[in-house]
Amino acid sequence: MKRLMALLAALIMLCGCSAGKGESSEKLSEKLSVVTTIFPAYDFARQVFGDTAEVTMLLKPGTESHTYDPTARDIVKINDCDLFIFNGGESDSWVEGILEAAEGVRTLCMMDVVEALEEEHIEGMEEETHEHEKTDGAEYDEHIWTSPKNAVKIVESIKSAAVEIAPENKELYSDATDKYIGEINELDSDFKQLLDGESRYFVFGDRFPLLYFFREYGLNYCAAFPGCGSETEPSARTIGFLLNKLDGDAVRTVFYIELSNHKLADTLAAEKGIGAEEFHTCHNITAEDFAAGETYVSLMRRNYKMLKEVL
Repeated sequence: MKRLMALLAALIMLCGCSAGKGESSEKLSEKLSVVTTIFPAYDFARQVFGDTAEVTMLLKPGTESHTYDPTARDIVKINDCDLFIFNGGESDSWVEGILEAAEGVRTLCMMDVVEALEEEHIEGMEEETHEHEKTDGAEYDEHIWTSPKNAVKIVESIKSAAVEIAPENKELYSDATDKYIGEINELDSDFKQLLDGESRYFVFGDRFPLLYFFREYGLNYCAAFPGCGSETEPSARTIGFLLNKLDGDAVRTVFYIELSNHKLADTLAAEKGIGAEEFHTCHNITAEDFAAGETYVSLMRRNYKMLKEVL
C-alpha cells in the first residue's frame, strides 16, 4: 500500500510540476542538486561534492528511519535533482514506484556497491516481522555503512557519479574523496587495534543494526531485537537470556542505539549494577548533532572513544 500511494503521489506531482522543472525558480543557484534518503548517504555526498552541490536529506533528523514515507515535496525534489542516492532494501521499497513514474533521474543505490550480508537471528533474540529486503528467500541486513570498508566503497561510488555529472570538477571531487577516505581508513585502523582479540559478548538491550561492523572486526554479540525490529517490549525469555549473558563472558556494559528510549538497556544495567552506553549506528542523528555538522567519521569516533573506555 505504501508503494502504491507513493507511486500515485509521484504521478500527480510530476503531472502538475513537470512544466516547472527547468525553470530557474526551481533552482536557487547554479549548484548541482543531490537528494539523499538517510544520513550516511547525506554525509558521504556532502563530503564528495563540497560546495558544488546542494545536498538534501529527506529523512528529518531525530525521526525513525524505518517508518519514513516521502511527501509530495520530497517526490518533486527527487524528480528535479541531478543525483538521487538511496540505500536500497525493504525500507526504501517506495523508491521503485517513484522512479518508475519519473524519467531520467540519475540514481545510486548504496546496497548495489557492497556485498550484502544475510540477516542473523541469533539465540535469545525476539522473532518478529521486520523490514529487510528479501531476495530468493534470503533476508539482507540494510545497515551496510556500519562497516568502514563498506563506507569507503560507497564514497568511491559517489565520487564516480559526481565525476560523470560534472567532469570539470574531477580533480576537486577526487581530492575531497581521498581526504575523507583517508579519515575513514584511519578510523578503521584504530578500531582494528582496539578490538583485536576481543572475544567477549557485547550485550544490546535494543535493536541490533551493527552486523556489518561486528563481522568486520570479528566480534560477538547478543541483542533483544533484530536491526529493523518494530517491537520494543521483550519477552521474559529474552530478558532472562540477556541477564544470564551479562553474568558470563560479556563486556560489563549494556549497549543501546541512538534515538531509542534505551529503557530495556537501562533496566538490564541497573539489575547488574553496571553502565549503559549508546552505540551510534549513524542511521540518523539528532537535530542538535545535525546542526553541529557531525559526520559519519565524527560519530564513529564517538563510538571509538566509548569503546576504549568500557573495554
